[in-house]
Amino acid sequence: MSTSLPIKLQPSNLRPIAYRILSKKHGLNLKTDALAILTETISYKFGFEWKSVRSQQFIEEVARIWKLEDRGLFIDGAGLKQVLKELSKKKDSEAAGETVPAVAGRSDTVVDIVEEEEVPEEVINWKDYFKVINPNQQPKYKFDRHRKQFNLVSSNSIPGHSLMSKTLESTVELFYNRYNLISDRLSRHENFQKASYSNVSSLRRLALAGSSIQGLSASNEITLIKNVLGRDGSKFILFGLLSKNSAGDFILEDSTDYIELNISQAYKAEGSFYCVGMFVIVEGIYSANGGSSNQMNDYIGGCFHVSVIGHPPAERRDVSNENYGSLDFLGIQGNAGSSSTLAKVEKTLKINKPWKKKLIALEKSLTTHKLIMLGSDCYLDSFRVMDGLKKLFGAIETSLEDEFSEPLAIIMVGSFISKPLTPTNSSVSTISNSEYYKSNFDNLANILSGFPNIIKTCKLILVPGKNDPWQTTYSLGSSNLNYLPQKMVPNVFLNRLERLFPKGNLIRAWNPFRINYLSQEILILKDDLMSKFKRNDIIFEHDLELEEQLLEKEKKEMGNDEERINKLVLGQNGDVHIPEKIKQARKLVKTLLDQGNLQPFLRSLKLIDPNYDHVLRIEPLPTVLILQDAGVENFEVTYNGCKVVNIGRLIGNSGRRLNYAEYYPSGKRFEFKEIYF
Repeated sequence: MSTSLPIKLQPSNLRPIAYRILSKKHGLNLKTDALAILTETISYKFGFEWKSVRSQQFIEEVARIWKLEDRGLFIDGAGLKQVLKELSKKKDSEAAGETVPAVAGRSDTVVDIVEEEEVPEEVINWKDYFKVINPNQQPKYKFDRHRKQFNLVSSNSIPGHSLMSKTLESTVELFYNRYNLISDRLSRHENFQKASYSNVSSLRRLALAGSSIQGLSASNEITLIKNVLGRDGSKFILFGLLSKNSAGDFILEDSTDYIELNISQAYKAEGSFYCVGMFVIVEGIYSANGGSSNQMNDYIGGCFHVSVIGHPPAERRDVSNENYGSLDFLGIQGNAGSSSTLAKVEKTLKINKPWKKKLIALEKSLTTHKLIMLGSDCYLDSFRVMDGLKKLFGAIETSLEDEFSEPLAIIMVGSFISKPLTPTNSSVSTISNSEYYKSNFDNLANILSGFPNIIKTCKLILVPGKNDPWQTTYSLGSSNLNYLPQKMVPNVFLNRLERLFPKGNLIRAWNPFRINYLSQEILILKDDLMSKFKRNDIIFEHDLELEEQLLEKEKKEMGNDEERINKLVLGQNGDVHIPEKIKQARKLVKTLLDQGNLQPFLRSLKLIDPNYDHVLRIEPLPTVLILQDAGVENFEVTYNGCKVVNIGRLIGNSGRRLNYAEYYPSGKRFEFKEIYF
């Protein structure tokens, strides 16, 4: 420590030096509380030499450790205290002549430990990083809007609170949490920076070009609704929740207020669905008069005339992880069975960059690993389905004899019965219904017993659908009355299957659920999303005008055979024609990922358990998102680095063709397949 006497510095004295080193050089942002702590530390350690080279080297060391530990872009007071404590311990250990400080949980020593104990030569057991994670096993992270970071929430974090009070609190915070998270994402987007001078002056042009909101008019800063009031005739960009008031008028809500929207002249950014319950960005002009809400005595907000509406653009997974400090959102690091020193150092909260690189390298080397995903609606009470499964299992059994094929798991998606399992007035009938449902799984066990290689080497994952117990007993198979997340198929129906498989190889999954495979997060959801989006999509007046123009144009071109043929082959702008199936798939994917949630609707469209809302969050984006939507044909779309796939229905209404897909994680590659029986 310096021999200089301590002095009393003010944060304003140190701010220029801290800004030059931490912000300009290392790209970090120092919060006010952290600046106060750093100022106090520098005052004590360096005294009158607070401007010296040694003092600046000390700040450099703080920045180095902060980035090494992947703590994010914002240095806060609590995190800085931990780093300073680690620096102090390191200094003491070096003074005592120790080469490597042996302190558990010390992230600043990761590099030294790796070099000394030669961790790069250690072999990772991939099985420790191949896990099925149900919602009740997934750590709950809550976004802190002040720190701009996620905090791990313990189930016992609020002592004395009942389950009902926790549920009520979670319900109130449901949309508020989504709003804060998307707001934080937008604050990082280059086209929504305060000091941005984007030359894209017309959002309407982007909308007509089929683009999302990428550039805005002269000032593209998002304004809070409370700051709009009193500025009649001014142009603004607003962000908030799109919903309706009691009179049925569209309104936009943010954290400060709400305002009525007039969308009669609005152009929408093409390529997305727009439903109430979604968070949108609108550009338009504020009017102090107009709007039906102005007739209400308690409303003085005026009306916002929307010119363009669009979605908040999604963010790539690696960018989000970098900003949130590479958190271990699935809790896989702490549950792995690895004895690695690096794993011990990082514990459960973060995934260390060197360790992640090792996982990716191992992942790429396991080229024979694959997951087999069957289409949805695997009705076990259907003879056609059982015949198709027998043919598929035979093909998998044969492939297991090939050393170039290693199916790790077979994922079967319900509903596993064609009609909802419902109670009746007669207790005898109820027992019969349950026994009938159980007998279907017994039949599946009988079929699988003839394929010993599958039983020994593959995991069988069962995902429930809307007809499966126990939710179906009150929802009667209705999708909108079915709670999400939906719990697993009860074990009472799977006794024979469980006895057939080795311990741990029969997995009862929730809906949705996640699979962690080394560095990848694979999310699987069974829901009729496409029909839900189409039913609730808002029809703008401009959409109707475009439809009429297209009809008129088609009538004029009907007599010209050459033009008619060209129209079938080429798009309106001369581009190669994109099938309608692909267009709809892209709209679905873009809407879902931009919203950052698997259910971007009001609660009236889907019952959501608020205590598990965090498992519906898709921010950061998963590596792979598998939508088991039986009403849509298979597709594969990649958006912002996230691969989104739909498998389709297991067996169509006609024909004897079974649909499934194989996923090879080493190359992030899907192969859609079908087998005739």
